[in-house]
Amino acid sequence: MKDNNINNLLIIFGIAITLLIANSYMPEGVEILGYELKQVDFLCDIRSDDFYDNDSGDDEYYDEDNDEYFEDDEDFDDEGTNDTSLLKEKPRYNLAAIINVNIITEFVTSEIDKLSNNYLQQSPSSAGEHLSGNIKQLSKFFESLKNVKSKQIRIAHYGDSALEGDLITSDLRELFQKKFGGEGVGFLPITSQDTKFRKTTDLSFSDDWTTATLFSRNKDKLPLGINGHVFVNSAGSWVEMKTNRRYKTVRKFDVAKLFYTKAKNKAVVKYSLNGKAAVSKSLSTGKNLKVLEIKKENSKSIKFEFPQNESAYFYGVSLESNKGIYIDNYALRGNSGVDLKKIKTEFLKKFQKELDYKLVILEFGLNILSANKTNFSRYEKNMVKIVKEMKEAMPEASFILIGVHDKCIKKGSSFITDPTVLKLVEAQKSLAEKSDIAFWNLFEAMGGKNSMVEWVNANPPRAFKDYIHFNDVGSKMEAEMLFEELMTNFN
Repeated sequence: MKDNNINNLLIIFGIAITLLIANSYMPEGVEILGYELKQVDFLCDIRSDDFYDNDSGDDEYYDEDNDEYFEDDEDFDDEGTNDTSLLKEKPRYNLAAIINVNIITEFVTSEIDKLSNNYLQQSPSSAGEHLSGNIKQLSKFFESLKNVKSKQIRIAHYGDSALEGDLITSDLRELFQKKFGGEGVGFLPITSQDTKFRKTTDLSFSDDWTTATLFSRNKDKLPLGINGHVFVNSAGSWVEMKTNRRYKTVRKFDVAKLFYTKAKNKAVVKYSLNGKAAVSKSLSTGKNLKVLEIKKENSKSIKFEFPQNESAYFYGVSLESNKGIYIDNYALRGNSGVDLKKIKTEFLKKFQKELDYKLVILEFGLNILSANKTNFSRYEKNMVKIVKEMKEAMPEASFILIGVHDKCIKKGSSFITDPTVLKLVEAQKSLAEKSDIAFWNLFEAMGGKNSMVEWVNANPPRAFKDYIHFNDVGSKMEAEMLFEELMTNFN
């Protein structure tokens, strides 16, 4: 009888582990009997501790000795430290930890506690307390929201690797689209380094594209697009975008827009929607920004093929519908924001004419932090200039700068806030004031000094054990806090 009880317990234990791990890969929006199940990353407790190891180095274009930023790609060492090489295999798990019985036992106990607590997540602080600077200029965005039922409202979300894979943006987009409407993920690059962990779209492409970006060498001086990229095809290059089911509001789209310029004479593109037969379309020649618009309601995938070598300079594809809110994710890996200067103001104006952004969110900081850096005046000066140029290119848009979040370093046996974080937050406040834009103090919103320790040790954890990067839970919490902050001021 005792053996039967033990066997039953082992079976239940095995089923429980299987279900918990399966939940980590469950797409959002799965419903049972009308109840939507929530996806939670149960494996976050056993991720490798060196998950984003050593990612807090200076931006690769910053010369610490001379306290200045390089103006040209030829002036810096391409081997500079940033987070590019550190994200190639994200997410990554510690297999040795998985087979450790003690760790598994602790893991299961932790997950049972989470289930008993119903995964309740409370924001560290109340909304409405951490927004400063020129809040009044957000009125341009808030006024546009009043017309969202009759037109499209667009937001540009720029940031570093914290945004890669559509992190943070995806949750912010869903919050806005659930409240104000909109179906579609918005702007997508032609190729990307985050395909293995991109949350909202399955992106695949041929390996013969030539790519130039603002965070890598652009030896041919190709014109960079609003996302800091430009893509040139070979004969037969292709790209395919498929929606997935993780977020309800991006499972389908009605319109696909291909952005390009300088197409060759008689250049064509073939496209197929939802796996149907391909259709050929001629590309328009000329130096101005061109948009090929394809309409088909309730579409779930689109594939582009480019028969002619170097047909044009391509920038990306937007998957959208006619009304509602769209938030475009512009993740710039390993960047501090200063390289936005490489996007020409005149070209920004051309994109703004087509996309008509009403809000621009700038979220940088981690890649300028350094243990040896205490003076951010040069960084501040460069960013003030960049923001002013962006405002000139997008005069209809409101701007908000998100301050750097807490980052901890080890001191003795404890982790404490990196002192340079506090100095950078003050510099970012100052540059927001000098640029006459709004500033959201994420550092204070998440709890202030040493709050990253609390986020790492939270149940479930909100950040990785590098004490630098948010995980999916923390990214979602940031999106919720920002959304609540904006809606508090909107209402």
